[in-house]
Amino acid sequence: MRKLYTSYLRLPMLSRLLAIIIVIISLGAWIARIAEPQTFPTYFEAFYWTVITVGTVGYGDYAPRTTAVRITAMILVFWGGAFLAFFTVHLASSVVKKQQGLLEGKMAFMEKNHCIIVGWNERTKETIMAYRTNQTNVKSMVLVDSSLTENPLYHEGIHFVKGSPVIDSTWIQAGIDQAKLILITADQSLSESDADMQTILSILAARGLNPTIEIAAEILTPEQEANSRRAGADILIQTSRITSQAMTAVLGSGTVDRRT
Repeated sequence: MRKLYTSYLRLPMLSRLLAIIIVIISLGAWIARIAEPQTFPTYFEAFYWTVITVGTVGYGDYAPRTTAVRITAMILVFWGGAFLAFFTVHLASSVVKKQQGLLEGKMAFMEKNHCIIVGWNERTKETIMAYRTNQTNVKSMVLVDSSLTENPLYHEGIHFVKGSPVIDSTWIQAGIDQAKLILITADQSLSESDADMQTILSILAARGLNPTIEIAAEILTPEQEANSRRAGADILIQTSRITSQAMTAVLGSGTVDRRT
């Protein structure tokens, strides 16, 4: 009995409340069935009456006649109703707490074959929207960022994990073991060299937890390209080089207004 009681105490609060309610209803139905078999011909009818009584609905289709069952009905209304109300309030509180946790990035991601994007900025938002439109082989996406206070794409169905990408627990919470692709963007709040060092550390952490996952990373300085490869990046996005090439193309096309 002590072991059973200890196991019961280890259950979540909702499970414990539900167990108490089931015991109260089952015991009340058993008493009603034994005390008044003529009123409750089957255990199901007794169980139905007990549920209605605990819920304080009282349809009146079954009415106890004996004192024992009437006393049982009063106990069911007070005790069963109280535990049922407590269960309902706690369930609603748990739902709200879970929703708040999802909004604040505190809930772990539990799905598979998803894409993890590290870092939030306007380019990241555009990338996520474009990727969701063009890619059909990725079911869902996870945004990882340490600066955000809440999920900016909650209504778009993007899962948010608040945390640093250089910490293992953040990757685990993002479900890296079941992920398909990682995109690490440069931290725009840091200098270029510091942002690249942050990216390399993020690559190392991710590669250590999932040796086979494909990692794409944004690198700002050419000096860190080799180190990014050594850390485990499969694809390097050299933003500064792309920008300089675009600027050179504009200058070479002669479309620049030289009066400015």
